[in-house]
Amino acid sequence: MSRDNQKRRTRKALVEAAGRLIAEGRRPSVAEVADAAEISRRTAYRYFPSVEQLSVEAALEATRQNMELTIDAGRADAPLADRVGRLVDALSQMTLENEALLRQMIRFTIDRDAIEPGVPSRPSRRLEYVERALAPSQRALDPDDFDRLTHALTVVIGIESTIVLRDICGLDSAEILRVQHWAARALVVAASNGAPAD
Repeated sequence: MSRDNQKRRTRKALVEAAGRLIAEGRRPSVAEVADAAEISRRTAYRYFPSVEQLSVEAALEATRQNMELTIDAGRADAPLADRVGRLVDALSQMTLENEALLRQMIRFTIDRDAIEPGVPSRPSRRLEYVERALAPSQRALDPDDFDRLTHALTVVIGIESTIVLRDICGLDSAEILRVQHWAARALVVAASNGAPAD
C-alpha cells in the first residue's frame, strides 16, 4: 500500500470511529477516538489537534454516501460534462446544507501546520469526489491533462468557491451554482479539446 493511501486510510479510520461514537450519543475526545480506531493517540492528534475539528469532519463525512450516489446516478457511458454537472449540483447542495460546518472546518485548518510532510492539513473528500466523477474519462485524456482538470475542478466548486462568490462577489445561491456550472463546463471543454496549459 502506498504511503498516500495509508494516510488516507488513517484519516478515514479516525473520522469513521468518531462518527460511530457520536452516533452512540457520546462526545468522545481525540484520545477516545484513537483508541476506538486502534490508532496511536500521537498519530490521531497529528491529524486532528482538537476534538472540535474531528467532530466537524465526522459530521461532514456523513454526507459521503449521498454525494457518491448522485455522482454515479447517470449512465455509465454518459458524457463527461454530465457527470461533472452532477458533481457540481451535489457538492453545491452539500455546501449549502453544511455551510456553517464547512466555514468552521476552514477556521480549524487555515493556520495549522502540515500534519507531516506531504499530508495536506485538510481532508481529501472533494478531491475524491472529483476523481470519482472524472474516472470514466481517465483513459481518454492525457495524464497531465487529467491531473490538471482534476485539480482545476477542485478550485471552482466547493466551500472556498462559494465563499468567494458569496462574500466577495455578492452572489446569491442560485447565481453561485450557475457560475460554478459554467466554470466546470469550461474546464471540461478545455481539457477535452487539449487546450495548452500555458
